[in-house]
Amino acid sequence: MAAIDNQDEARTLHDSQIYTALGAFLLFFALVVLVSIFFTDTRIGKLTDLGAGAVIGCIGGAMFVKGLRTRRKQPRSQDTL
Repeated sequence: MAAIDNQDEARTLHDSQIYTALGAFLLFFALVVLVSIFFTDTRIGKLTDLGAGAVIGCIGGAMFVKGLRTRRKQPRSQDTL
C-alpha cells in the first residue's frame, strides 16, 4: 500500500508542477497580447487583443493558482528532494 501512496503523491506533485508551468506560460502570453494593444491601429483590433488577453490571462491565472494550491496541500515527507 505504501508504494501506491508514494506513486499518488508523486503524480500529484508532478501535476501541480505542470499546472504551475503552463499557468505561468499562459500568463506571460496574455501579457504579450495585452502589450500588443498599444501597437494595434484599429479600435476593433484593440478590443480583440483586450478580450483575448483577458481570457488567456484568466485561464493562466486559474491554472497557476491551482498548481500552487495542489503543491501546498501535498504533505512533505523527508525522503522527497
